[in-house]
Amino acid sequence: MFLRKIFYCFLLVDMLLMPVNVRASSLDGIYRDIIRSNNSGYLPLFVKNRHLPDILLSDEELKKSISTPNNLKPIEHNQKLKLSSDFADVDALKKAQHYQWLKTIAAVKSNQVTPLELDEIYTRARSGDAKAIEILAWMYTKGVGVSTDFVEAFNLYKKAALLNVANAERNAMIIYKAMNETQRQQVKNQR
Repeated sequence: MFLRKIFYCFLLVDMLLMPVNVRASSLDGIYRDIIRSNNSGYLPLFVKNRHLPDILLSDEELKKSISTPNNLKPIEHNQKLKLSSDFADVDALKKAQHYQWLKTIAAVKSNQVTPLELDEIYTRARSGDAKAIEILAWMYTKGVGVSTDFVEAFNLYKKAALLNVANAERNAMIIYKAMNETQRQQVKNQR
């Protein structure tokens, strides 16, 4: 019993001597100060994101915070609600397209191009994607997924060079040197 009294006395003295920096004027502010002092001056996110509860707001403030546009229509009983944002959908679609593009590049590297990958490369090349144009030129050069066609490869490398693809001009010249006379004549006639 005696030790318990001594413990409580030390606890009381410790609490009285503890520096208290109370700068807040509300209970929420006091709560934030206590949390900040316990966390070495850091205020955790769960405290930062707290908002004043609706019951503490006046009726006018509550109406202002809940103001709704006049063009909102009530939800019908059989109407489905969309719970995800458009930004999340767009982001997920971009990630899926990027992943599919990486799979397409891997298929080209491993010489296992299917019509699906070939269609994706053609679509991207038609839209002006420099990387797709370069890959398609390489495919025509090596005969991966398409028949070997030096004239088409040369034209695609020239197109890639116009899009500032590194080494595209050099690759076009290498292809031109590998062409036979008939193929070179076809290239000259296209100009």
